Amino acid sequence: MEFAVTMDSSAPVLIFYARNDALGDGLLRIPALRAARTAFPQSHIVYGAMRGSSLSQVLRKHVAHLVDDFRTKTPLSAILAEFAPRGRKAIVVDLRTGVPGLMLTALQLAGRGIRYEANFAGHLLSLRWDTRLTLRPEHNAWRYHRLIERLAGRHLPFDHRLDVPDAARARARQLRDGCGRPLVLLGGNAQGRKCMSEDQVVAVAGNLIGAGYRVLYLATPGSGPTPQALVARESRLQVAGPELAPDVAGFDDLLLALGEMAVAYIGMEGGLAHLMATVMTPAVIVNNGANMERWRPLSNTVEVVTAPRRGRSANVADTPVEAILDAAHRLLAAGCRDHVAAAPVTERRETAPVQSGVSVNADTL
Repeated sequence: MEFAVTMDSSAPVLIFYARNDALGDGLLRIPALRAARTAFPQSHIVYGAMRGSSLSQVLRKHVAHLVDDFRTKTPLSAILAEFAPRGRKAIVVDLRTGVPGLMLTALQLAGRGIRYEANFAGHLLSLRWDTRLTLRPEHNAWRYHRLIERLAGRHLPFDHRLDVPDAARARARQLRDGCGRPLVLLGGNAQGRKCMSEDQVVAVAGNLIGAGYRVLYLATPGSGPTPQALVARESRLQVAGPELAPDVAGFDDLLLALGEMAVAYIGMEGGLAHLMATVMTPAVIVNNGANMERWRPLSNTVEVVTAPRRGRSANVADTPVEAILDAAHRLLAAGCRDHVAAAPVTERRETAPVQSGVSVNADTL
């Protein structure tokens, strides 16, 4: 169903501005964009960025009804000159961090009649006489959303979910091939120190398959194990890659559909974990140093395993397999304990409690 939005030229143009959006950044900003369209239905909404933005590319179809124009790799001053010439009311929501830069922008906009709401710590520098002092939330998604609530002067819905097309669900069912074993997704490809090792993936997959789960490795872009090497070492492991979908957007849809079916996702902190969270997939996240208060996946059912630090850095590949498996089995057992009767997905409802190293008769699942 499509909803037509009528713009009012007298309403202030609403400009979001960011430094750069990787996949995870863009996903965490969707609740704020939805809240903005709810609170300011008559405004023309522009999303700009100093560099690139996943919202204008791979996530565009999810926000096309929320954002009227994108301006990436464009200075804020150029966006204001185009959409808010002098005399036009405007609101700027600055999602960047770094107090000196935000203060400089606030000074540059002073006296122009532009309301400036920035991601200041504690919102102290954007405090106004008619706005109650509140602390800035720890989580980035709630920080962005709170900026819109402050502008609107009221509480607004927070919705981070993504819709899954029926065609993607059909492809996911084909991959499942009628298998009744509960599905676990593994993701190990990433950039730099975030990628999992081949040994980790093989060991985790072998343990879970032996315990009665069907394990699917998501071959996403980035460094990490190759599907060929993984299957050569663990022939029971299934792999899903971009070749199963017509394009990048179609592959993302397939990942979402698989996430709906899965009892767990296991992988490193990053965009894929945040994508799984949009369909509320329980997750085990291996973290190589990100602040989990700020970057925790929004699915809420999350076990975090912290990679050991070697000097000043931490590599996901250094994380003991035992720690990942302990977290995975805790997560799976708790899900079976707490949500058997209420689980909306067949695979989750039929899952039996599993302990590390204990096999389950797949015929009973």
